[in-house]
Amino acid sequence: MLSTATLAVFIGVVMVAYVVPGPDWVVILRYSARRRSAGFIAAIGVQCGLAVHMTAAALGVSTALLHSSVAFTVLKLVGAAYLIYLGAQALRKSWKNEPEDETTAGALPPAERPPRVFRQAFLSNVLNPKAALFFVSVLPQFIDRDAAVAPQVLLLGGLDIALGALWWGLFVLLTARLSGLMSRRGPRKVLDRVTGTALVGLGGALVVSS
Repeated sequence: MLSTATLAVFIGVVMVAYVVPGPDWVVILRYSARRRSAGFIAAIGVQCGLAVHMTAAALGVSTALLHSSVAFTVLKLVGAAYLIYLGAQALRKSWKNEPEDETTAGALPPAERPPRVFRQAFLSNVLNPKAALFFVSVLPQFIDRDAAVAPQVLLLGGLDIALGALWWGLFVLLTARLSGLMSRRGPRKVLDRVTGTALVGLGGALVVSS
């Protein structure tokens, strides 16, 4: 049985992990600054990806995957490639001339409509080996070895996802205040270049990380 003190420490660790900028942070920021609804969709996508990692960890899949150097390397490279792809897309978009009516209307282009926003956010999390690593290296530190492991993984993982939902909800509400500024072409291009560069950099860092 997990103690209150254990849960309190776990909550602290989880919140620090959420607050520190990473791929999820950058992806959600990119969309929430454009439109609040897009930010919420991206946040849902990220948390659904986290649910996949939690389920895999409870079933023991993540542990097996991360104990195989070949499988881990493949996952790492695929995840890095996807982050670089998202970053390259943002950078390419920042150099394109958008129709003025699209800018003034605040409409999302096809590449940023709900299904695609969700898919990009979901895949950026699912393909991030560091998210899987959390569930097989950090989370087990809080598990009672004398009790059934899978239910505890689901409990702690569910708590992680719930805390993330609260954090991302607040994050989107705050960053969505930039949507008025992002309705102007110049600031929007700057955001695309900053977030695009950050995603490419995170992908490159993932490639060289051990």
